[in-house]
Amino acid sequence: MNLTDLPLPPRPTVLAQALLRPWIREGDVVIDATAGNGHDTLFLAECVGVTGKVLAFDVQEAALVAARKRLAEAGYEERVEFFHEPHSKMGAYASHETVAVIMFNLGYLPGEDHELTTLTGETLAALEVAVLTIKPGGALSVICYPGHASGAEEAEAVEAWISRLTGQGWRVAKYGAIGTRRPAPFLLVAVKGN
Repeated sequence: MNLTDLPLPPRPTVLAQALLRPWIREGDVVIDATAGNGHDTLFLAECVGVTGKVLAFDVQEAALVAARKRLAEAGYEERVEFFHEPHSKMGAYASHETVAVIMFNLGYLPGEDHELTTLTGETLAALEVAVLTIKPGGALSVICYPGHASGAEEAEAVEAWISRLTGQGWRVAKYGAIGTRRPAPFLLVAVKGN
């Protein structure tokens, strides 16, 4: 999908995929740090082609089952390695500066227990690993959900953390709706300098 094809205003999930598509080439290694129901995993698998690899992480077995099913139905299961582990463990499976894109979609798994959410400390640890594994010129996206209590704390911490990357040669942007009744989800994108 091209940016000109997006509905306005686009949902953060749709915008993240549209913005990241140009950063992914066939044969790349990419990471879905929060596999969830597999929407980003599928997008990444389509982009890397038959010679690429997606590493997908989630701590909930229900998420991995749903994501595996989505990828199998699309015929892309061979392009993805699933890990039933926290996203902070991604560094054990991806070498330093080898990953083109890493996507995070924080919060809870839709359709499951809303009390099971990503945790601020774990997410910040995962982001520290992400900046080491992304190759120069690579990109990172994080969708934050400040509309619930733990999500608000996490969103604030993640935004503060990612804004510090500008001092380390990264370009950083924030996208989101304004004027909503409750805090709206927003997208953070960072591109690593060459």
